[in-house]
Amino acid sequence: MVSSSAATVEALIATLLATRNQADMIAKLGQTPRPAMSKAIGAEIRSAIETLGDHIEAKRRREAAATLLALLYIDAAYVVPRLRRAGVLRASRYGYAGNLIGTLAKTALQIRPLLNAPERARYFESVIALSKLASNARTLYDEIVKILGSRRDCVLKTLLVILNNQFYQGWVADPSQPSWSPRRYTTEEYVDGVSLIFSIYASLFPVTDECCNHVDIAAITTDAVVYERLLLAAVRLTKFKDAEIQIDGLPYQATIEGETVAISSIDPDIERSVRLGYIQSDNQAIIRIHRFRNSNPPMSMSDFLDMGFERDAFPGLLELAEKPVRRYRMMLPTAPEIFSIFAGDQMFREEVESLLLLDVNNFGNVSDLIADVNEHVTTTDIFKFQRYFTFLSGVYQRALARIEDEAERTFLTFTSTVFVMSHDNLFMQMMLIFRSETKVRSLIDLMKMTISTGHIDLQYRPLIDLGGYYVIAPQVLAASNLVRNTIVANGLRPIALGPEDQMVNAVIDALKSAGFKVEAGVELRAGGLDFELDIVAWRDGHLFFFECKNAYHPCSPHEMRNSYDHIKVGRDQLDKRRRVFSETTHKSQLLKKLGWAVDPSAEVHTGIVTANRIFHGAALNGHPVRQAHELINVLTMGKLSGEERSLSIWAGSEFHALDLVTYLEGDSIAAKQLAALDPTDWQVAMGYRRLTLATYVLDPLKLQEIMEASYPADEHA
Repeated sequence: MVSSSAATVEALIATLLATRNQADMIAKLGQTPRPAMSKAIGAEIRSAIETLGDHIEAKRRREAAATLLALLYIDAAYVVPRLRRAGVLRASRYGYAGNLIGTLAKTALQIRPLLNAPERARYFESVIALSKLASNARTLYDEIVKILGSRRDCVLKTLLVILNNQFYQGWVADPSQPSWSPRRYTTEEYVDGVSLIFSIYASLFPVTDECCNHVDIAAITTDAVVYERLLLAAVRLTKFKDAEIQIDGLPYQATIEGETVAISSIDPDIERSVRLGYIQSDNQAIIRIHRFRNSNPPMSMSDFLDMGFERDAFPGLLELAEKPVRRYRMMLPTAPEIFSIFAGDQMFREEVESLLLLDVNNFGNVSDLIADVNEHVTTTDIFKFQRYFTFLSGVYQRALARIEDEAERTFLTFTSTVFVMSHDNLFMQMMLIFRSETKVRSLIDLMKMTISTGHIDLQYRPLIDLGGYYVIAPQVLAASNLVRNTIVANGLRPIALGPEDQMVNAVIDALKSAGFKVEAGVELRAGGLDFELDIVAWRDGHLFFFECKNAYHPCSPHEMRNSYDHIKVGRDQLDKRRRVFSETTHKSQLLKKLGWAVDPSAEVHTGIVTANRIFHGAALNGHPVRQAHELINVLTMGKLSGEERSLSIWAGSEFHALDLVTYLEGDSIAAKQLAALDPTDWQVAMGYRRLTLATYVLDPLKLQEIMEASYPADEHA
């Protein structure tokens, strides 16, 4: 149908609504002018996408169907990514109304030819599959609501005590347990569950200073199983919401067979690269901490507290109060010298280890990580803030450990170990450490969380603002990667990176040391397009284009989507570079601008270089994703280091450009690493249905065998 400049999105929707039924709506599409895309139509589309969400929320089925059909008819390529980005078709947004969401997705598939791409149809098929689980998710949600309603005045603080105690006791999950077992899940998964419970609570009841005045004493006696059920329901519900994020924001799909809904990456190498990335990041953290602990590390806060209690160095810090409930309460003196423990720049062992976790994806010196977070707060300030609550938590827990009667110890754990502090009291205590009102106010603003129905994560904003008071689970705060989480939660990554991206500089230095001609940040116009090239490198008749993406290591599907968005941008950029600069004319233009007197017939190669290891080994449109530290190793060392021996990964005794080509393409190290990952399913019961993730586990012996069969031993090791 020829488009009309007078046609609008609103007019098209009105035309569809004037029909008798959905079949007539679809028939009408082919007879109706399609509005021509323009800035104005784009703005109308974005507004209509918001309206679509309103229709779904209000269960206006005809209006929702007409709006969705009109949007897809106008430009599915423009609309579908925006539907996904906005999460419009997530059942969890609408009280888990899976039937309506599934019906809308089926409606979209009735105009499959207009979707113009298999991946768009696959998305709606995934929405249908996941919608089958929505009623089961609703059952879990209803169970949470019922328990919250019956324990409204004490449930939040009780959950924080349970969570806080898990962190202090060093809870160890057992992934071999069934999904209905509490031992199955990690402390981080329980944090996600409790965060979701807080959000649901805020949707049901007003959040006031009285929300965390009491704990549920029955939770430690007759009703412990109720809290177990509550936590398990919440954790499983987070898995459903994670699956929604995966099919909306990542290259994953949902399929249904019988009563099982399976989530899997569309390209198996994507999920393999995710698992490999997490494994490699964990290994790098273990290596750094192991080296640190063998290098005469400073005293830990735990040792400091043990020594202090042995010497009775903290007299009068705690007193046992009887009213309004029997509990330990802190009697901190206000003398500034007492607070020198927290104000000093000398770091405790736990703080250095937290710094080393940040170093896993760092490309400067470890000392570079002591830097500004915003104009008032530094990473050192956050460590000091964390140190204070680590100390308080340790004091309480050691006092509790001295109580021989188990029932009494458990009772006081519930009544004493989660703090409720007035705003003024917390501010006063922080002033004794930092001596700067501006710094303290900024630090508290970074850390505080207002309970809402939006995204909540207790490890990112650990000061839970109730109005006039903060409630704080000190051990959760102490165990969090608080520097990293604060930067992520407040969108401060550009400040943390500083004026120059050290990852880019490190890659450039490695390329230069390997004999490449290298330029960064090259701007030119070629093939009718404006380019700003991150890194261009040449050696031995090979021309390389690298796009560098420096995002934090993701800790959730939500954050993983951020990393994936970065590499998608790299993919789109490299698509254009490969297309334009594969032509000799444009290649000559680029080489002339660079001042490189080299043969313009050079073969073109591309790569996306990332700071974190997630997606390392994947390829998007033929552009390989490689982690910067490993790339640098290939360029400068050419070795894979093992416990017993090292392997040489260069073809000869010296590096050549073909070694980099092999690393990026064909039978690369990354491909061999991915080949050592074996398929497995992660399952969670959702009532009578199951949610599974098709994932992978590393076989270390298999990896060793593959590598030793592929590369010779390094004779110079």
